[in-house]
Amino acid sequence: MGTYIVRKRDSLQSVLNKSKRGDAVVVTDGYDATNDSWPVTIDTEIRIESNPHNRIAVPSAGEASFILDLNGSNRPPGITLVNMYVDANGADSAFRVQNARFCNFVGCLAENAAQHGYLLLNLNHPPNSNRFFYCDAHSNRGNGFFIDDRAHSTTFVGCRAVGNDGRGVWSQNNYASSWIGGGLERNGDQGAYIDGSEVFTLSDAYIEGNAQNTSDQVLFAKAQTATLAETYINGYDAPETNGVRFLESNNCSLRNIEYRDLSGLVVNDDSLNTDLHRDSHFSLDSTPFLVADTGEQTRNYGVLEPTDLSEVTGRYEGERGINNGTTGPFGLAIWNGSAWVSMLNGIAI
Repeated sequence: MGTYIVRKRDSLQSVLNKSKRGDAVVVTDGYDATNDSWPVTIDTEIRIESNPHNRIAVPSAGEASFILDLNGSNRPPGITLVNMYVDANGADSAFRVQNARFCNFVGCLAENAAQHGYLLLNLNHPPNSNRFFYCDAHSNRGNGFFIDDRAHSTTFVGCRAVGNDGRGVWSQNNYASSWIGGGLERNGDQGAYIDGSEVFTLSDAYIEGNAQNTSDQVLFAKAQTATLAETYINGYDAPETNGVRFLESNNCSLRNIEYRDLSGLVVNDDSLNTDLHRDSHFSLDSTPFLVADTGEQTRNYGVLEPTDLSEVTGRYEGERGINNGTTGPFGLAIWNGSAWVSMLNGIAI
């Protein structure tokens, strides 16, 4: 294992071409990006590190600034990038991961991309198990972070997407990923768009002033078993927006949200089994909790909220629901395996 130093007159791509698995490449402050033809491709499991204030200004637009490509379904460890600050200068993406898994981004920054600051692209092999720690995406003309189809187990910890024209983070049709902590602020579209993804967790985040071009700070659309929790949401300079919308989704959960300056915290739109955990939320002003609920079998801590239980089939023996009084008495009922039984009179509804 060796260490390579990239200095003022060096070509980064030439140094990368010489490196072997396990090597380290250090980019110095004097590195001149005009020494390379872009994009620069990283195809070996190495570590690349730079001074965090060393802004690498890519001299011309193209498909990407850095492409991470390990040519297949690799095992850990993958490629690690530390403190790489990239001005994409109109390239489609600042960082593109394809045919690579187990890559780590630590303290990196992507700005001025035409589409995505960070792109996890499903090209031949889904980009699974990639991890981002304390990375930023600023002022990209598209989205801050984009996770493509079939990616699994992508993790963001303490990351920030600020001032992008599109979404802060867009998770499209992937599985078991999470955004924990960090911030989603002043993005033109949603701060987070969880699009057709399953088991996505968004928690402990600071979400503020997104949705200049749309109606929701956070949107879950056709999502499955996704969670938004322990998060602060502020409409700020977009106070006519909603906090979160669940659209045609199933089995999603919302809990422990503190919020202000919104039209309302939640819109539950044609979704099934949304658990709102109503008393876990706290409004810092007069913002109402619920804008509209056109969903089915909406829940509060697992209990079906008031509905005509004669029209609902229970999922398991002992499930609890509140009958709205349309058929049978208003109040708590329990599913016995074939019918809802009113706890007021013991009669099947």
